[in-house]
Amino acid sequence: MRHLYRILFLSLALLPLTGAARTIADFFASEPGTIFPLLTRTHRLDMVDYYNSGQQVAIANNLAGDSRLLELDSCYLKLQSSGSKVVEMLMRQVGKDTVITVIETVMTPVPDSRLTQWNVHWQRYVSDRLFPQPAIDDFIVRKMPRELRADLQDAMIFPLIRLTFTGDRHETIEAAHGLEQFLVPDEYKRFAPYLKPTLNYRFNGLRIKPVK
Repeated sequence: MRHLYRILFLSLALLPLTGAARTIADFFASEPGTIFPLLTRTHRLDMVDYYNSGQQVAIANNLAGDSRLLELDSCYLKLQSSGSKVVEMLMRQVGKDTVITVIETVMTPVPDSRLTQWNVHWQRYVSDRLFPQPAIDDFIVRKMPRELRADLQDAMIFPLIRLTFTGDRHETIEAAHGLEQFLVPDEYKRFAPYLKPTLNYRFNGLRIKPVK
């Protein structure tokens, strides 16, 4: 039975991607390897198959590490693709189109994420206006003294910001900075009173806008 299920699932995943009556598992299976280079199509089908049978089984990926499907429903997927990377995928309707929003988070060791959006043919929507990636400055409250702001910018050479879907239906995105993990405790204490711990965003069509 499991073998027949996998054949059926693979056949559906290879059908033309019209965006109708598809699930996030279908797009997980059809992704061409840009997001999941370590996982073959067979790997992915096995992971979905095991998850649907009530098991979270670690699958050996192409680097001999473990990958594990953590969450799966018809529209959302969360995957530990390696020991240092987590991928979240969300399928949603924008007008007549199906859009797949992907968050890839790498442990550096402080978590750092990037967000991309794709159509059903795995062609990327490329525009900074759709989602301006949050920067450390976005977490700073206005009353931070100028000198302290300059010190923070010098200390944080590059931003390390984690993104994740939130809400009962994953309809919002939370951004959190990694300053507390990145800086030594005494240095972080200087900046902490002037920092927002998180920022929240909401979908508006293809655009992802800050929640005021």
